[in-house]
This record gives sequence, C-alpha cells and structure tokens, in this order.
Amino acid sequence: MKTLQLLYEVSCKNSFFIDRKITFEHAKVILHGPRKSGKTHLIFDHLSRYESKEYLYIDLADERIDKAEIIDYLETFVRQNSLQLLVIESFDFSFTLPYVPEIILTTPFTCKTLEGFHNDTLYPLDFEEFLAFDKKHSNIEHLFNLYTNYGTFPQYIQHGESIEAKSIQELLHILLKESTRFLVYKRFCELQGTKVSLFQIYNYLKSVTKISKDKLYAITSELVDEKLLFFVEKFNQPNANKKVFLLDFTFKDALTFKKDFLRRFENMVFLELIKRDKKVFYEEGIDFYLPEESLAILCVGFATTEAIEMRLQKLLPTFWSLHVKRVEVVTLSSESAKDIEGLSFSIFPFWEWALQL
Repeated sequence: MKTLQLLYEVSCKNSFFIDRKITFEHAKVILHGPRKSGKTHLIFDHLSRYESKEYLYIDLADERIDKAEIIDYLETFVRQNSLQLLVIESFDFSFTLPYVPEIILTTPFTCKTLEGFHNDTLYPLDFEEFLAFDKKHSNIEHLFNLYTNYGTFPQYIQHGESIEAKSIQELLHILLKESTRFLVYKRFCELQGTKVSLFQIYNYLKSVTKISKDKLYAITSELVDEKLLFFVEKFNQPNANKKVFLLDFTFKDALTFKKDFLRRFENMVFLELIKRDKKVFYEEGIDFYLPEESLAILCVGFATTEAIEMRLQKLLPTFWSLHVKRVEVVTLSSESAKDIEGLSFSIFPFWEWALQL
C-alpha cells in the first residue's frame, strides 16, 4: 500500500493547458486516444477542480509502479480515504475496479470498453483547436501555413518547435514501439491517400522483411484500433481497395523524400471529418462522400474556379446517381458558391471550411 500512499500525496498540476473539445461530463469515462494526443493534460485540468485528497491518479505505464501491488490494495485504499475520483491511465482491463463515485480510465485501444462507462476519443488537434494553441499569430492564412508544418500533435505547438523529420521519426518510434510495426506503418505512410489492399502491402513487405500475412493483418488491425491508421471504403463496395489515411498528415514527409502535397492535403481534410465522427466513404472522382448528409467533398488544393467548375460538370452524373444534394470543394485559395442543375456547390479555402464544420 506504500505505492498508493505515495501516489495519493502527489498533487497533479497542469502548467500549460488550452481547452479541448472534450470535457468530462459523465461520472464514469473511458478516454480512448492515441498516445501523445493530450489525454494526460486533459485529465490534469479536470483534477484541478478537486481537492488533492479527493482523488487518486495512477499511471500504469509508470515503470516505478508495481501493478500487482495496486491490484491487491486498491479497493482497501479507496475505501479508507473515501475517494471521490479515481483516475487510471494506461488501464489494461485485467482487473476489477473498486466502487468510486467517479472514474476516468485511459487507453489507446478503442476496442476496450466497460459496461456503465461513457466512451470518448481524444485525437490530436483539429484545425480549430490548433488556433487556440497558437497565441502569437492572428492572420488565418499564416496560421494555416503553420498548421501544415507543425501537424496535429500538441507538444510541438506548445513548445513552438521547428519540426524536423527526425523529431517526427522519434515520435513514431514511441507510438509504434516495435520495429516490425514501424516498418508496416512506414509503408502505409508512403501510400498516404492512395487506394491499397493488404495483399499489395504484404507483397511489398515480404521483399524487405520477414513477415507473415497473419502478422501483417494483426498489426494493421492494431494500428486501426489505436487510431494511427484509417481506411476509407468505396461506397457500397466494401471489398474494393480502400484509401489509406494517417493520424497526422505530416508523417509521410518525415519518412520519405517523395512529396505529394495534394495527398497530404486530402489527409488534412479527412482528419477534420473523422474528428467530428463523420461516416466517410469515397467514390470515383469524389474524395469523400457522406451519405447521411447527401454531401460530396472534393479536395483540389490550388485550382482556378473555372477548372473546378469543369470538374464539377463532369461529375454531375455521379452526383445524381448518389443522390448528392450538396458539394463542398476545399481549396487553398478559391471561394465561391452557386447552384448547378439543382445541386448546391460551395468552394471554400480550407481554413474557412474547417471552421464551419
């Protein structure tokens, strides 16, 4: 019980915190999210609302902690100190929790859940959250340029670091932990925004490392569950090749010298959608299709209004077949709105589009 007493005496303070879009509104919460997405900062801010003797904070990833001791004495300790809030980070769901009025658990795995707990997911920053983190600049286009360079992880914006490929590589080694996982993820990063099949990935990887299909499928499943990797299906064709997107749009450039800004931009748009729990598909010629909203989204980067309208005209039969009512074109410059044959078309620069979602 000595370890629990030592943890109980530690006051959890947050030296730097900017509001995120998630708040703890339920008594019992499982906070899912990739490592380094800001879960601990969010929790420490919440703990500031309590007296230090009302809560116990445990991080099972702390190498100083003996988990067996925690399991043996936790229930007794909670009862003796009449705790109101128990926080366990890196919870592995391997033991039964004692009764506490409020409980917050964190895990990188979205497949993990418990009856009676509300589930939330904390991603790294979306564009709107990024704006809150940067207090030095006010010009929206300049802030967007910073966002494209910094990426989405709070630690880089917080310290105002110049992001180098080596720094992101080090972060990825922390997130992935194991060399085979790193190789698999690196290959997915190289294919950012393209249509892939696991069989294609396997054929490539077996030429550079020893890996079985089962191992590849297991690692890929883990990466998806940890929100490091996302697959977008073709609408109504679940067996077709899927488009692959990454947790952070800067990852590819940190792992390869091959640049493709439009794919990176598409990944940026995708992250804004997925962080708002949008159900997303793709179609031929359409980057993202949201059937629940009868909405099609195109990512064009730099393009003239005339070029965009020509592309829209060619896609009219596809829009009609999908019963699309609205089309949003996300750009890096153009802005306009009009109706074409009964369909509503809006062209936004990214910074305006993201903030109106």
